[in-house]
Amino acid sequence: MQLQSAEQAVMGRKRTIRIVAVLFIFVLIAFTLLGNTIMALTLPKVTVIEPKPGQLTHTFKGSGILKWRAEMELVNPTSSIVKKIKVKKGDVVKKGQQLVIYERSDAEQQILDEQASLDKLRIAIEEQQSSYIMAVQNGDELLIKAAKRQIDTSKIDLDVQQRKIQKMQEDLTKSRVLVAPFDGMITEVAAIEGLASTRGGSDVRISNKSLGFESEVSVPARIASLLKIGDRLDVQVNGSQEEQDEGMLADIQDGNGSDLSSAGGGTPSNEPMKRLLITIQGGDWKGGEHVQVELTRQAAAEALLISNQAIHEDSSGKYVYRVEDRNGPLGNAFYVQRVPITVVDVNDHESAVTEGLFEQDQVVLESSEPLQEGNKVRMY
Repeated sequence: MQLQSAEQAVMGRKRTIRIVAVLFIFVLIAFTLLGNTIMALTLPKVTVIEPKPGQLTHTFKGSGILKWRAEMELVNPTSSIVKKIKVKKGDVVKKGQQLVIYERSDAEQQILDEQASLDKLRIAIEEQQSSYIMAVQNGDELLIKAAKRQIDTSKIDLDVQQRKIQKMQEDLTKSRVLVAPFDGMITEVAAIEGLASTRGGSDVRISNKSLGFESEVSVPARIASLLKIGDRLDVQVNGSQEEQDEGMLADIQDGNGSDLSSAGGGTPSNEPMKRLLITIQGGDWKGGEHVQVELTRQAAAEALLISNQAIHEDSSGKYVYRVEDRNGPLGNAFYVQRVPITVVDVNDHESAVTEGLFEQDQVVLESSEPLQEGNKVRMY
């Protein structure tokens, strides 16, 4: 009886020890899991993205001022008094239309004087012809030759005088009225009625309507490299009302990094710039209107595209943090790895990467704390 009681007591103690051991193991596991959970809660939280293949799209809004492509200064070659001004700034004129009329009574009087001299020559020739006839009738060879020479000389003088008068009349016609050399718009009137025009200065400046308008727009060199002369571009002209029109890229010139006309952000102030010369035909504009051009171009080559927010840079170059999934005794754990990348192109939002990444890579976009190589993280 006592032996049975002792065995039961031993078995009870063993059972108690087993229960305590099992409870201890459960408590140890619970504390381990709780510790891992608490530690996980202290890990940096990261948001990840995957690179996607595609062509980088560049979009840029630039602005400029509308100008006439060609203007001509019209000058009166004389210092004549301005008699009447028939146009004002902003007038649209046709080729040959009168612009300014000048007082040229002095030139007219000079032509009348020269015409009188011409009439005298004609009278002199008539007298010489009479002398020639009389010499022929008298049969005096010497008088005949002399009279003939006088007539020939006077005819030469007559021709010279006629050409002189014709030239003076042509000059008078040109200098009396200033006319439009082509269809265009008057951009400036400097002449003043009642005052003499300034010798060497322009009285009227006129634009050549047939050549249209132009505008210069500064764009980043990376975008200009996607354009070529002759490309058609959509432009918006903000005059008395907004108008959409088509422009043509006429030239690409060197610019500078500080000459920015971007309507959208994201262009570094030190980025190399190019100046686009855009020609525009048509439109009832006057010049000086504000012009906006929106450019959208895709890069020719495909690459992996990644958000600029995910890219970091230091003295060694550009890099990203890639998340690696590692198996552990308590499950999977996530660690970050610093990966150098090669960026070949960039826009305001994305970069084109050719080396360092693959499509299925998990790249850190945002992190709750600064990261370093090998940091353990949690994803959400």
